[in-house]
Amino acid sequence: MNSGSVVTLDVDTQLVETYKAEAQYCYEHYKAYQAMKVVWAETMLVVNDEFRDGNVSAGKDIKRIVDESVDMLPPGEWRIRIRSDSAAYETDTLDYWDGKHWEFAVSADMFPQLKKEIERLPENAWRLWKIEDKGIIREWADVPFVPHRKYEKKDSPLYRYVALRVRQRQGELFHDGTSIRHYAIVTNRWEMDGAALIEWQRAKAGTVEQAHHILVSDLASAVFPSYRHGANAAWLRLQVITYNLLELLKKAALPEEYHKAHPKRLRFAVFTVIGKVVSHAGQTLLRIASEILAAIIAPGRRKIMTLSLNCG
Repeated sequence: MNSGSVVTLDVDTQLVETYKAEAQYCYEHYKAYQAMKVVWAETMLVVNDEFRDGNVSAGKDIKRIVDESVDMLPPGEWRIRIRSDSAAYETDTLDYWDGKHWEFAVSADMFPQLKKEIERLPENAWRLWKIEDKGIIREWADVPFVPHRKYEKKDSPLYRYVALRVRQRQGELFHDGTSIRHYAIVTNRWEMDGAALIEWQRAKAGTVEQAHHILVSDLASAVFPSYRHGANAAWLRLQVITYNLLELLKKAALPEEYHKAHPKRLRFAVFTVIGKVVSHAGQTLLRIASEILAAIIAPGRRKIMTLSLNCG
């Protein structure tokens, strides 16, 4: 097992609906572009991004994308962990990560064989995860499942499958008419409690999916400006750079109350109140509000100088 600090890489692809004539239809049957991103969960920085047409498989080149992300990490000994949805649920991908001693938790496709094994579990195999306010019960269980491989090998790694069962307390039906829903996660992390594993894998909703939300809602990646693929790829990269700069600004220079602030809040609480642009004697000047100078700018400059000195 690799030593060193943990780096959790969350991988996800976002569909961005568009009406451009050149756009392709996605699997949801509307025209869209795709924005794949890899977020370093511990820092909330986007370490890699790739613009794609809507009809490209979400799992295409995911090994390359993650490899590039690892190469972009600062020098050091890193213990790599990867979280993804079912886009990464490919035997070759999982074996590749396991061979590098990278830990992963990936949503598994509910193939008939896996679904059958989950439904065969005895009732005492299920353990309570949590009961939600509306009476929805969530339970988990380890599933003794070994998927069929195209090429069987004696030394092929075995992975752990953890099932999640969702049901209503009173036996009521969900909107789709079912009474029970099943989901599954495949992982090479055998030591974790099942409930903790599910919570850890689903925590990517607060990292890469949060980055998706900010880029679309607060920045400008909801609308791509061109019919040219390269121009749209550059547009996505520009928004990611802006997002990362704001994340660094929040963590390195601003007070703690702004560490989780969205760009909209920063705009109204910091940027637009920082001062006033005035013209005087042929010069354009920024007149800074004294309270902002004392509360934000001066402390922020000191923090940045400290970081610069620590980095040599």
